[in-house]
Amino acid sequence: MTGTVGAFLGHALRIPAALAVAALVAGCGSSSEPPAGSTRPSGPTTTTATAAAPPCGVVGTSGVVVTPGQEACTVTARSTIHVVLDRGFRWDDPRSDSGAVAVGGIMRPPGGGLDADLRAVAVGKATVTSVGSVACPPEQPCPALARLWGVHVIVAGAPISERTITATLVDSGRSYTVRKGDHLDVDLVGPSNYTWTEPTTSDHGVLRPVAGTPGSTTTADFLAVGTGHARVSATDHPNCYPQCLAPSRQFGVSASVTG
Repeated sequence: MTGTVGAFLGHALRIPAALAVAALVAGCGSSSEPPAGSTRPSGPTTTTATAAAPPCGVVGTSGVVVTPGQEACTVTARSTIHVVLDRGFRWDDPRSDSGAVAVGGIMRPPGGGLDADLRAVAVGKATVTSVGSVACPPEQPCPALARLWGVHVIVAGAPISERTITATLVDSGRSYTVRKGDHLDVDLVGPSNYTWTEPTTSDHGVLRPVAGTPGSTTTADFLAVGTGHARVSATDHPNCYPQCLAPSRQFGVSASVTG
């Protein structure tokens, strides 16, 4: 968790962030030293590498400058900032204290963590914060610890305009070219006795889902986050499926994302 700013609070006790991180690792991780009175197993030992968390939780992209700080990182940007928070915690919705930055695209992976978008709205400054509690397995004791995450965001210039392209059923089969930061929205309608599946993307590293719902009418929002190609698809099934023989309907569009 190097580079991630956090403070762990245990009841009314306050401890420095660095010591708090060490305390949590000591309490929840496993030590390489055996307990007193036990015997160290013979033979070679192996370690499992874990993926490093992005600095301050901010996913680096072009145009986003992250400056680590003692209490919180400062991020300078003119477009959307994507953040990924520690999977070991269950986080509240991030909050911005200024109209310069809006929070959206919140997603919570199973088991813990949080993904969100901090969208530059206007020139100015904002502090975005969230509080996370330790994500413990069900039916296991859980320490009463919390972690505070925050970043200072500086929107130093006029925000870069982000296009939104909306695809409907009549656009099925089309291909689009979009830039990173653009949105591809899907808006599908159908008869009430049919239900659309939630639209999905073939590559989350190119088009990342922000929101989406199934139903007789379905909408979805995808954010272009990486260069490459991705396909967005959905299927409209009759409500009697699979018992009945009424045909399903397919929808699909492709997108090429440039830098």
